[in-house]
Amino acid sequence: MKKQELNLRAKYRLLFLRSTLGKDVLFDLLQMCHFGGSLTPGDFKEVSEYNLGIMILRKLGIFSEGTGFDVMNALAKVSPKEDKKE
Repeated sequence: MKKQELNLRAKYRLLFLRSTLGKDVLFDLLQMCHFGGSLTPGDFKEVSEYNLGIMILRKLGIFSEGTGFDVMNALAKVSPKEDKKE
């Protein structure tokens, strides 16, 4: 990875991962990008928004080459929550 890309990754991580505020904004962005939900087949707008969320995670270095197992292990540690009753 080039030095410029590493510097940009560090900036993304500083912005989104070092503070509660940054994490709140990242969570909101990922929700708007349908992350963790299902997509409507053939809805190119949803697919484009989802791809933007994946791109942000790649820029953060979370979804990059060699991190698949780490991501899976982190997700496996998430405790299921009960569905909220309306």
